[in-house]
Amino acid sequence: MSAYDLSGLNVMVVDDSAHMLRIVKTIFTAMGIFDVQYIRDVEAARVELKFKKPDIIITDWEMEPVDGLEFTRGLRKEGGFFSRVPIILLTGHTEYDRVMEAIQSGVSDVLAKPVSIEIFHRRLCRIIDISSMSVADNSEDDEYLEIG
Repeated sequence: MSAYDLSGLNVMVVDDSAHMLRIVKTIFTAMGIFDVQYIRDVEAARVELKFKKPDIIITDWEMEPVDGLEFTRGLRKEGGFFSRVPIILLTGHTEYDRVMEAIQSGVSDVLAKPVSIEIFHRRLCRIIDISSMSVADNSEDDEYLEIG
């Protein structure tokens, strides 16, 4: 797939669908990513985030009682680590207005369901590239925008 070794990633997946969690687990296992917390609701995710800071958070958009956008907005408001941790939003709704709403809410990327291993891998690599650019930038090069 690429030269990236994603096995060291620490990922949190928040989705209220057990079926979707199984699909994502299968994809991550195939990519060699094993340090993953699979969580079924936002409240449990918030508790887990008090103790563990993942490299990337992946969340479903449509969940009850708190959806993925509300979860994202809440994290971004907290600031610090939560203002910059990459968040990928999984959704079956990819209309332009909805994608723009997601981006304006603070997600780093939107990934359409159904998701394939190839697309997931590319998006993770892209987020790693963006994150490494912002970390490596010592404010002497204004060419790059800090995203996420």
